[in-house]
Amino acid sequence: MGSSQGRKDEPLDEFKFTFEFYLDSNAHIEADDRQKRSQSPDDYDETASLTDSVFEYFNENGRTYHAYHAGSYHFPNDEKELDRLNNQHEILKILFDGRNYLAPLSHDDPPRRILDIATGTGRWAIEMGDEFPRSSVIGTDLSPIQPDLVPPNVHFYVDDANDEWQTGRDWQNIDYIHCRLTIGCWDDMALLIRKGFERLRPGGWMESQEPHCDVECDDGPIPPNHSMKRWWDEMCRASAAAGRPLHITPMIKQMYIDAGFVDVHEKVYKIPMNGWPREPRLKRLGELWQQNLEEGFSGLSYALFHRVNGMQREEIEISLVDVRRDLSDQRVHMYEKFYIVWGRKPGNPSDAVSVYSSPRSAHSQEPPTNNTLNAGGDDLMQTEQ
Repeated sequence: MGSSQGRKDEPLDEFKFTFEFYLDSNAHIEADDRQKRSQSPDDYDETASLTDSVFEYFNENGRTYHAYHAGSYHFPNDEKELDRLNNQHEILKILFDGRNYLAPLSHDDPPRRILDIATGTGRWAIEMGDEFPRSSVIGTDLSPIQPDLVPPNVHFYVDDANDEWQTGRDWQNIDYIHCRLTIGCWDDMALLIRKGFERLRPGGWMESQEPHCDVECDDGPIPPNHSMKRWWDEMCRASAAAGRPLHITPMIKQMYIDAGFVDVHEKVYKIPMNGWPREPRLKRLGELWQQNLEEGFSGLSYALFHRVNGMQREEIEISLVDVRRDLSDQRVHMYEKFYIVWGRKPGNPSDAVSVYSSPRSAHSQEPPTNNTLNAGGDDLMQTEQ
């Protein structure tokens, strides 16, 4: 993925190779030790650059966690979690009809600087780098878990957005800031949004894509003793006790407004939690989300329940038995809500127009609104406020 070469979508049998090469199975393949992580810009604060210590992950209950600002983020960074995060990215693209963003970005006059906060495995940032080759894309995270081979316009840095943000050129006058699945990362999400507002250039956009950590059902309220609801409630309680509130997603739109954003939009999706829908696409989406949750229960629970509740690994796993069982019960038409909020920093209208195209461009079409999701329906509910 270091360049656009070789990244065509056509079938390989239609590709005319211009060389022949045979690698014997006994041959030794030499590693290229020249591959390095992206170098920081000259004006980037070197105190935040990579050092060996950020790779010294610590182990707890059989999972590994970030070393930089250790303990501030309660979810693992091991291979099992990275695989889950990459799969989760693909599931969300299905939910969002193949889109990575809803803000009205333009390909004719693309954003010059894009910042992805809490980039995780970097999949979103890499895809944005491919989609906008003239843009500079920066991804930040507590863990250096992103691949080395990336588009030349994509750079990753170990950084904590809870701290004061960097002051170099690439951290000023940003055109688009993106946050996805970051609840649980911040002691004050409203402050994060205000920081983003300050660093945007006039007319720039910020977007948050976050799940609502609760279980819902249109057939009636989920019983309070339902194990899935109890698990989410306990996750929210433990995370709040650790200073990282989870149950704040419905408040994000107001946080944008309070920070000074204008043209603030909120779109809410439903994502089924197992294969209960009748419509094939939604059924498959629910099955994938169920798999995502099942693979994530342990990693999402271990640190919070151990550090806050004092539970040991065996106790946690026993508590998850009923959660996994009830998650697969298709008689309960459970779903989660997923919120996307985006807003624009006020500025000279002519400046905003010169950077961004109409929201009705090919990559910013509005999905249908006010649809419903039911066992026999064929649409995800998407509402805009």
